[in-house]
Amino acid sequence: MAKTDRSIRIDLHGMYVEDAIALLREKVAAAPRHIEKIIVVHGYNHGTALKDAVRRFRMPRVVEVASSFANEGETVIWLRQ
Repeated sequence: MAKTDRSIRIDLHGMYVEDAIALLREKVAAAPRHIEKIIVVHGYNHGTALKDAVRRFRMPRVVEVASSFANEGETVIWLRQ
């Protein structure tokens, strides 16, 4: 069976920055090679610490970190295949 879904969605609402980044590191490291992007939901109404931390996020497999055009409370992390 061919895998057609090439993205993962992670909701970080309500998490502390350190815990959220640790979870994000785990998810990026464990993401299968067919995954192209991770959509991170962090919100934006209750401060920007989480959003700012996610947008600074880097790992060797991360190609680009970009704000979502569809939702201010999301960030898209593009992964190397």
